[in-house]
This record gives sequence, C-alpha cells and structure tokens, in this order.
Amino acid sequence: MAERRVEIDGFVTNYGEGPDNGPPLVLVHGQGSQWEDHAKVLPELVQRYHVYAVDVAGHGQSGRLGAQDYTNANVGALLAAFLDVVVREPAVVSGHSSGALLALWLAANRPELVRGLLLEDPPLFSSIPPRAERTTGGMLPRLAVEHLRAKPAESFQRYYVEHSEYFAFFGPLARGIVRYSLRWIDNNPGRPLRIFFLPWLVNVYFEGLVNYDPVFGTAFDSGHWYDGFDTAAALAAVEAPTTLIHTNWWFKRNGTYYDERDVLMAAMDGADKDRAMELLRDPELVEIACGHLVHVERAKEYLAALAALSERVGVPGRS
Repeated sequence: MAERRVEIDGFVTNYGEGPDNGPPLVLVHGQGSQWEDHAKVLPELVQRYHVYAVDVAGHGQSGRLGAQDYTNANVGALLAAFLDVVVREPAVVSGHSSGALLALWLAANRPELVRGLLLEDPPLFSSIPPRAERTTGGMLPRLAVEHLRAKPAESFQRYYVEHSEYFAFFGPLARGIVRYSLRWIDNNPGRPLRIFFLPWLVNVYFEGLVNYDPVFGTAFDSGHWYDGFDTAAALAAVEAPTTLIHTNWWFKRNGTYYDERDVLMAAMDGADKDRAMELLRDPELVEIACGHLVHVERAKEYLAALAALSERVGVPGRS
C-alpha cells in the first residue's frame, strides 16, 4: 500500500492505495480509527482488488471540519468526491461501523458509484439519540464531548484512557493498566499507546485514536450527525446488492443483546438487524459471534463475506 493525499475542492483526503490487481474496492473505517485499521486483511485484498482505504474526515491524516460540518451527508459527499476524482469507476464499498453509515449514504445517494455494498456491523438505528446513550458505542462520543469541555488542550487519547472503561474487563488489574498507560502516553507524546504485555487486539484500538478529532464525536453525541440523513430511507433506496454483517457474541453468551443495566452490547440488536434486512432490496446476512471489529477479530469470515458479495456483483477479483 502506498500512502497518498488528494485535495478536492479544498479538502484533503489521505488514503492508502494498493496496486491495480483487480476491480476497485473502497474501505471505510469506523469512528476513532484510520485506514491502517484494515492492515490484517490488506495482504489478501491487494492481491485481488485495486484497494483504496481512506482516512475519513476528522481521522488519520485527512482534513478536519467544523463542528457543524460533521454530518453523515457532508462527510458522505466528501467520500463521493473521492470516488469521482480518484477511483473514477464504480466500486465495491465496504464500511465498518460509522464508516458503514457513510457507505450507506454513498450507495443511497450516488448509486452509480457503488457496485456492491458491505455493511460491517453498522450501528443502524442504535446510534441515533436518545437511544445512543444506552449503547456501548455511545461511550466514545460522550467522552469526546467531556474532553472538549474539561481538558481540550490534553490529548484525547490520554483523556480516553483515564476516563473510559476500556480496560474494565481486566477486573482488578484495570487500575494498574490505566496507570501504566498514562505514563506511557506522557513519555511518548503523539504516538499511539502500546501496552507490551497485552494482546495486539487490545492495542489496535489506539492506532487511530491518537489522530482522532473529538469534534467528530460531538456530532454523534448531539445527533447532529444525522442532519439530512434518514437511516430507514437510505436502506430502502440502496440499489446495489448488499451484505450486512451482524455481530452477536453477547447474545450467544447471554441470550440477549443487553447487559444488566439495559445497555446495548452490540451495534444492533435483533430487531435492528431484522428491520434493516426488510428495508434492503437485495441483502444477504452474515452473523458472526465476535466483537465489533470483525475484519480484525474474524478476518477469514470478513474476507469470505466480501468475496461472496464480489461474486454476486460480478467483480470477484483476480486470484
């Protein structure tokens, strides 16, 4: 992958581009990440596609926007401009989490640019306030708001480590991990947190968080992100064959998508998933018992879902 930048109408988009080994594939990461988030699946993908992995506005090395400009429609339009100018032909588009909302906007509003759509565990319906306040996905936007109010001069990565419950699943060890992490961040300013004694899957989240614009999160917290965008209408408008990946690890473990506090422990519950499948014209559902970051936690299953979608739309990629 070669890292490149393009300026379109005054906005800079940073992206990784692979060799021209097949049809175009556009990868759109989720909130708090950046294009390198797809590193685990890129070695396979670049052999079969012409891969474009973008840094979404407010992430990585792409440009920042004002608070009022972070909406799904505005950022989706930037993504459409990138396809118009750089990709220049219809592509298979794969979006993860909030990146899937952007991919959905693109498929609904610029159908000529999207041959196939993969929605990787999107927070369909659940990320709309006030419901978002009772979801695990709502934690990052809430902390973004608190950070800008309390300590805007401090790095967001440091604020997140100190004030989130990211390490809570380590139980009594969490406090020591937080202390270690804060010291590491203070000694390595501007670098993504590395905790050498924890698995890569724990560390990978901080790769993009260090370059995250917390103003982006405020749009989700306030609901401003949804100005000019209706999830149900967008799903119904999609013409391209679509694969919806839904993670259900919490349900498999507990028989419900909610914890004892009635907090949604997934991007979608069963009703959200069913509603999306009813609205889409040509959907396939892939359910995977894993966490939210499918292309990292279950890379083989993600690649299989993408390959099946590509076959459906007649762009299987070169082997």
